[in-house]
Amino acid sequence: MIEDRRNFLARMAPLAIVAPFGFLSTTRAEQDGTAGPERHRQSQQPGLPEEPLPQIDSKEILKHNQQQIQDDIKKLYALAGELKAEIEKTDSANVLSLPLIRKAKEIEDLAKQIRNLATG
Repeated sequence: MIEDRRNFLARMAPLAIVAPFGFLSTTRAEQDGTAGPERHRQSQQPGLPEEPLPQIDSKEILKHNQQQIQDDIKKLYALAGELKAEIEKTDSANVLSLPLIRKAKEIEDLAKQIRNLATG
């Protein structure tokens, strides 16, 4: 009798471990059959024409990015000048001032923003 229980548990253990994952992998929408494009088609009202998606003008986006990069570079140049002036008036060999560190962090963030705009 103990061996029967042991065999039963040995056979049911893998099923008990795997079964919950099988139930979790399907969502209610998949079970209802309303998942995917079919659900989207059902939500549209019949008789109304489908509206096309608005066209994205890539040249306009690139032009805007170029203007943003130019503005950011002017700001970066000004911040670099302020940082240089801060370094000249502070004895950075002994002490690093907190405004100096904040200015350097601001320059770093702005440079990353420019890099992201330039790469797209």
